[in-house]
Amino acid sequence: MIWIVLFMAAGGTAAFLLMYLSGRKKKREKEPPPRTLEELCSRIREKTHETLLNPDSGNEQERLRIMRAVREACLGDQSEREYLKDRIKSMIIEMIGDRYGRGTLFIPFDDPDSMSGMLMFEHLYILHAAEGDRDVFARMVSLYGWEDLNEITDSDIRKAYDMRPASGNYNDMLDTLVQRIYELLYGHDCADLLITDTSIDGVSGGVGGRTRLDYDYICALESDEEKASRSFDTVYCVFGGRTIRLKFLSFCSSGALERVVKNIYRYNSRAALSQRDPVIHATMKDNSRVMVSRPPVSDGYAFYVRKYRSSSPADIRTLLVHDGAEDVIEILTALIRTEQNFCISGNTGGGKTTLLKALVAYINPLYSIRVVESSFELDLNNLYPERNIHMLQERGEFSIYDAITATKKMDTDVLLIGEVNEPKVAGAFIQISQSGSRMAITTLHHETTKKLIEYMRNALMCEFGISDAHVAEKQVVDSVGFDVHMVRDTGGRHYVERITAIIPTDSETPPFYRLEDLIVFDPVKSRYIKMCGQIPKRTLQRAGGG
Repeated sequence: MIWIVLFMAAGGTAAFLLMYLSGRKKKREKEPPPRTLEELCSRIREKTHETLLNPDSGNEQERLRIMRAVREACLGDQSEREYLKDRIKSMIIEMIGDRYGRGTLFIPFDDPDSMSGMLMFEHLYILHAAEGDRDVFARMVSLYGWEDLNEITDSDIRKAYDMRPASGNYNDMLDTLVQRIYELLYGHDCADLLITDTSIDGVSGGVGGRTRLDYDYICALESDEEKASRSFDTVYCVFGGRTIRLKFLSFCSSGALERVVKNIYRYNSRAALSQRDPVIHATMKDNSRVMVSRPPVSDGYAFYVRKYRSSSPADIRTLLVHDGAEDVIEILTALIRTEQNFCISGNTGGGKTTLLKALVAYINPLYSIRVVESSFELDLNNLYPERNIHMLQERGEFSIYDAITATKKMDTDVLLIGEVNEPKVAGAFIQISQSGSRMAITTLHHETTKKLIEYMRNALMCEFGISDAHVAEKQVVDSVGFDVHMVRDTGGRHYVERITAIIPTDSETPPFYRLEDLIVFDPVKSRYIKMCGQIPKRTLQRAGGG
């Protein structure tokens, strides 16, 4: 009897296994290759999630590896990005097999009329990258004549696509497909290539366009040619100092834009984007600065990425190129050589940070440099790896002011403050300029030297208990010697608009200073004009310079 029971149990188990395996086989056989790009994306997402959500899959190390890549690829980690793309490529080949040709890659590469400008651009980008081009976008701008465009349209992309003698081989097309799937699932959608391109200074999305829902009815009545942009249709990049609208790019839906905004800032954020914290400033893993915003404070979801990835600092002679630039360089290097305290002022994108990076090359190589920023942007320890440079950033309860105070005990010769953006930092800069280092330099956003002095004076009164405005003002003019004002015009040109000396007077009553422009830029003649015969003696009195 026992043998009969065991035999029946064994038979039942075998039958179950046969049925299970047969069912699995039929399921695999019944699953045809995906027919559309959307279906392909859906299957890749499902297979990836199945692996991530199944701790009993048998390969815990692989599961953790995928989990890390999905979490960090969108945060600026290039190695994780490439890992995910390689995995996506393997999954595509597994799904469609090697027997399928170029016509089955879900994108009509051989029929450009059926391709969107966005897909054409991404395929052109992949082709140039495959040819070994560095700074791909810069190469495309030069090759396709986009140098003077304030916006690049779908028509411009189609003209560029027609200039290519061939649309690439099968591997190029597969790489374009992989890129598109990656950015839809895990990357930054249509802005992904721009954010990773080393020749682009910044990228923004969701800036401009209609956001109100009651415009939907109006949009439905407009023809395709007349339709106004929605917020998810707006993508801009900063290239060569110019802000360029990329009209051929679109996130296609508000949900896609929202996904990018909610992911891109998470690497170095102190809070989660929410109605309570609707605007967040952070950095990506590759040191790019990120600002994100959302309703109700913002009229829609938006992001700004500012990149600082130069592998080497700009040579000041390539940075300042207009006629008379040698006089500007002479004054700037004299300020460094004679260890002056000075400010580099100007609007956002005016070139302040780039100039500061270049000037570090002229600081005495034996000096220790301490850098304080709200977030790491100057990247000086990577640009000058053989120099004694220590960088600090605010984090949590540790403020910029705390970091500045800490540098007093860090054997500081030169203090660089990435940006004076609040009164307490301004006051700390004045205090550190009076004692604590040989030289202090900062950047800020004031348009005139008079306003700069007033801001510093008010900061001392507000944050450091100096009740007499005259005393505070004298401290400022005795501490800060020069204002170097940087400008970027609408054509994208960067130049030093003026270098202004702040010269204390012996007066016992206001004004306690006079301003003297050493050099100014003539925008009409595009040249620098020297305003005085020599640098004021005050410039040469520090450190015995000459």
